[in-house]
This record gives sequence, structure tokens and C-alpha cells, in this order.
Amino acid sequence: MHRNRNLLLSFVVPMTAVALAAAAVGDEPVAPQPTAPPERVLRLGEMLVEASPLDRDLLQKPTLESESLEIATSTVESEDIRLQDAGTLSEAMDYSTGMFTERRGRKEKTLSSFRGQIYPYPDFALNGVWQRSFWEVPSFLPAAAIERVEILRSGGAIMVGPNSGLVGAVNVVPRRFDEPTTIFDVQAGTYETFRESVVHGDRFDRGYYTVGASRYSTGGPENANAAERYGSFFGTGGVDVTHGLHLELTGFYLTGARELRLIEPPGITSPPAKSLSNRYEQFDPSTSYGGITRALFQHDDDSSTEVDIGYVRRENNYERANSPANNAEEIDWEYNAGIIHAHNLTDDNTLRVGLQYNHWVCPDGKRDFVGKRMDVETGSVVVMDEHRFDRLTLDAGVRVTRSWYRDYTDNSFNITGANMGTHPIQDEWADPAITGTFGAKYQVTKPVALYSHVAVGTLDSPPGAVAEDGGSIDREQRLILDGGVGLEDPRLGSAKLGGFLTLRENAILLSETKYTESGQQYNTYANNDVRQYGLEFECRSVKFCNLFSLFATTTVMDSERYTDGNWETYKEIPNVIATGGVYSAYGPVDVNLYGKYVSGFENKRFAQDGKYHDLGDFVDLNMTAGVSFGKEKATRVYCSLKNMLDDEYSTVVGYPEYGFQAFIGLQHRM
Repeated sequence: MHRNRNLLLSFVVPMTAVALAAAAVGDEPVAPQPTAPPERVLRLGEMLVEASPLDRDLLQKPTLESESLEIATSTVESEDIRLQDAGTLSEAMDYSTGMFTERRGRKEKTLSSFRGQIYPYPDFALNGVWQRSFWEVPSFLPAAAIERVEILRSGGAIMVGPNSGLVGAVNVVPRRFDEPTTIFDVQAGTYETFRESVVHGDRFDRGYYTVGASRYSTGGPENANAAERYGSFFGTGGVDVTHGLHLELTGFYLTGARELRLIEPPGITSPPAKSLSNRYEQFDPSTSYGGITRALFQHDDDSSTEVDIGYVRRENNYERANSPANNAEEIDWEYNAGIIHAHNLTDDNTLRVGLQYNHWVCPDGKRDFVGKRMDVETGSVVVMDEHRFDRLTLDAGVRVTRSWYRDYTDNSFNITGANMGTHPIQDEWADPAITGTFGAKYQVTKPVALYSHVAVGTLDSPPGAVAEDGGSIDREQRLILDGGVGLEDPRLGSAKLGGFLTLRENAILLSETKYTESGQQYNTYANNDVRQYGLEFECRSVKFCNLFSLFATTTVMDSERYTDGNWETYKEIPNVIATGGVYSAYGPVDVNLYGKYVSGFENKRFAQDGKYHDLGDFVDLNMTAGVSFGKEKATRVYCSLKNMLDDEYSTVVGYPEYGFQAFIGLQHRM
């Protein structure tokens, strides 16, 4: 433990100090040469709040979130993805501010969260369209298909839905190019891992397009039952059909197979009916595909309407060879439709009103509810008003969401000594979930801005969820406060320091993972009051001396829950998550060093003895290095070193990291 803390001090803290010092000094910066701005091509599907006044046009992008949430927003750009050698969406998010990644070998290979937001986890959106059941996909969605990942940590994301707007959101923006570009990338490394991708894109007078394909495979460690192989096709494009109509289409197809990794001690290894150490499972095939169409109608200089329609389908053929043998078709799909109208009431005030709809069908269940039909329709209405007073911007919004459960069943179990069953739900309305927000941004000076945001609302319990004592689960209520200061100087870089407070009354927390006599896995939940508060810092420099740039992030937080009349530490959440790195290039050579620290925490999920076990408390240090050559240095040969400290740390009981891994690759851009 002390070794890793010393490593944190020796790596992350100096990285932060150097970034701050570089931003503070800025010796005689060279003034940038004025250049003519390129013609802008309209692109939809963004929730980004970190936008210049030119970019923040609510008539062209009606889905933008509150400007006051910039303090709680981070982005991962395609260049970060390249320099960090991220292969998937999950890997691309890993070094974002406060990102906590749980890595395991179950049906959801990884789960990503921030600020302790688990059960429920943050929402995902594809090109701005919300996804109800997306958690299996991020571990395999290729990073080559991604232009940007927008991560909104605050619970005020009411423009992404239909949801209650209290869990934060991750939006995946597809790859886009502003000039004719083709990129090839091939890579090979540890555990017979291979990755290949090709992406091509261009823009034209009235639009743009991108198409690509990728392939990935790995054998995994010997005797771990962790082999994987996936291939994908993806594309996006947009066109101005007329002066007042813009259309955009995004699609993807991902297919392959994966084995579910065997658990290791102290994970569940006995008795045979419950053991995950000798249960040979796989998804073969495992397929996800979908498409999203968006249209923007510009009515006049003061109003516009955006419409989106989407369909995504996931098909996983589950096979279990033993303990006991079992097969299941885990299939689900969802339809999305939305409309949002923006209208300038005055030159300084914009009102937005929207309706959103989602229909999710899982005919035979999946994950831990195999055999239980799910059919849920959810609708919501959102209203947001934004007013600009010179340097002060104020906004207020409200979202009302309600679901209709055609079929929904939490698991019923024949547990020895107790009946934890619950009744199926059919043709029932959920209670309305209401979220209200208010935000303010004040531009103190050109580089300095102050932010404040509040969100309050309710969050439904999982329908029919099982409590520890077999009873029902109460509805959760939340109050979320965000505030802070941001600095941005084009000569030096940017920095943010923010604070947050989340008060959760009757928070819905996972209590235990249990198994029936037949070996079926299920979860129990509990209501506890929870309070979470902390500070978030992130900074990113410009490229100094045309040689190097720096980034650093730190989240320090405390999580407590009220149990038996006392506030107790919420053991399952790490208190400190920090990242830092340097991107450097000299001539044809680039060297990029980056790392992450996660403080210790505890959990008992998947534990053989049912007790809490120490997890986390690690530093994960990584490096990529490359040499570019040829015309315009278009070809790059590189190596990627992962987990250079060879630390087999764990974020989930029974699933340690693989340790040091090395890869070599070739990239070519033309």
C-alpha cells in the first residue's frame, strides 16, 4: 500500500506541478499567426458544453447541455485515443477525470463510472441518442470509430434522455474528418493479441462522410478462458439537403465471440454449482448493430427543430459447457425517437422544448435475468430556457419522465431458508420521475469563468427489485450541487477546479450477489441515505516549445451512507482517482507517458467467503513511443507498453489484472 502511495507522489503530483508551473510561467509566448477560419459543416449529436460562443448556437445544436455544466464536463479527443493507444470505448474513457473502471470477466466485461455513481451506472448515448441497455458494448466498440467521447459527470444532463437526468452521461461522437483522410493501423502483442483498423473520411461543400472497419482478437492468458475476437463496420455522414434542412446518418455493426473469464481466488470457487472458477462460458456469436438518423430543420433566423430516430439491436448467444450446462439467446433491441424545438424569444434568450421516446424489448431476458421477458416504453418531456446577460448566462430546466412496463420481472428464487421472490410486473405505470435544474456561468475576465449548477429530482428503484429482507425498494431522491472556476488561455492551456455535493435519500445500492440452488446468479438491493462530496481538478497545457504538452486530473471525494443510526464509510468507492501524462515529440520521434492512481477500496461481490476484500490502491503506468517517416511523416512505427509496473491489482474480487503487456504496431495516414 505504501509503495503505491509513494509511486503516486513520485508520478502524478510532479506531473500536476509541472503542468501548473508551465501554465504559470509562459515565457514570451509566440503570438499565433492569424488564419482564416475554415468553413463550418453542421454536425449533430453533440451534447458538448465546452464550446466557444461561435460553437454554442442553440438553433444549430438544440441538444447542447447547460453551459454552467462545463465545470463538470470532460472530453476525450481522437488524438488522446491515438497517443494512449486505446483500442475500445472503455479504454478511451479510462484516463478521463475521476473515471473508475471495474474490470471483470462476466457478461459485462467492464463497468465505468465517476463520482461513485453506481447502481444505476451513468447513461450512454450514441451520437446524442440515449441507450437504455448498453453496458456490454463499450468493452468492444472500436476506438477507431470515435471522434470524441463527451463525459458529463454531473447529474444535470437533462437534454440526454429519456432518463431521470440524475446519473451523468457519456456521449460517443462518431469519427469525422475535414479533409480527404485514410488511416490504417495494425498491431500485435502479448497473449497473441491482434488489432487492425482502416478509416476513411472526407468533407465536401454540403456535407461529410466517414466509413471504417476494424478487427480485434486475443487468446488471453493460458487456462483463463479469456479468448476474444470481434470485427466491426461503422460509418457516419451528413448533408445539407436544402438551405434549411440538414440530414445525418450514423450506423455500426459489431460481431464476434468472447469467452467469459474464469474467476480466481478469493473469488467464488466452490461448491461446483456456484463456482465461477470451472464454469466454461462464452458468447458465440455476440453481435450488436444499429443506426441513427437525425434531421435539423432551420425554420427561420429565430427557430429550428431537430428530430432523431434510432434503432439498436444486441444479440448474444450464451453457451455454458458445464456447472451446469446451459444455453440461452440473450437478445434485446430498442427504438428511440425524439423531437426538440428551439426558439429565440429575444436576441439573448432561447427556449427549448422537447419530447423523447424509448421502447426497449428483451423477449427472453439477458445477463442475470435470463428467461424473464422485458418490454418497457419510456417517454419524457423537457423544457430548458437560457438567458444571456452580457458576461452572465443563466438557465433553468425541467424534465418529466414516465415508463410503461408492459412486461418486467425481477428474479424469483428458491433460496434455501428464505423466499426472496417478487411478482412479475405487467401493464403497469411507473411513478413520474421529475428533475429540475438551475445553472449559472459568469465570465469574470476573458480567461476566467465561474460556474454554479443545481439539480434535484427522483430516481426510480428497479421495478420489482429484491431487498435484502425480501421487501420492496423505496424511490431515491437526489440533490446535486456543482460549482467551480475555469481558466483558459490559448497561449498556455486550460484548467478547472470544481466541487460537487450529492445527497441521496433512500439511495438504491447493490447489497449482495447471490446464487440459487441451481447456480443462477441474482442481486439484492438496499436503501441507504448516501452523501458524496469532493473536489475535481483537471488541466491541459498547449504544446510548449513545439516539443511537449501535459495533462493532469485529480478527483478527491468522500462517500458515506447512513446505516443503523450512524454515518459509515461507503467502502465500495475509492476516495482518490488521479491521472497524468506527457505527450512529447521531437523530429520524427514521439514518446508519451501516462498513468493512473486509484486509492484503496473494498468489495465483497464474487467473494468466496462473502466478506469484504481490499481492492484498488494501485498505480498503472503506461507508455507509447513511435517513429514517423516517409512523405509528411505519414507512416509511424510504434510500441505500446501497458502496466509497466507489472502490478496484478484488482478492481473486482477474483479478477486481477494481467500485468505487464507489450504491443508493436504500424500506422499510416494518407
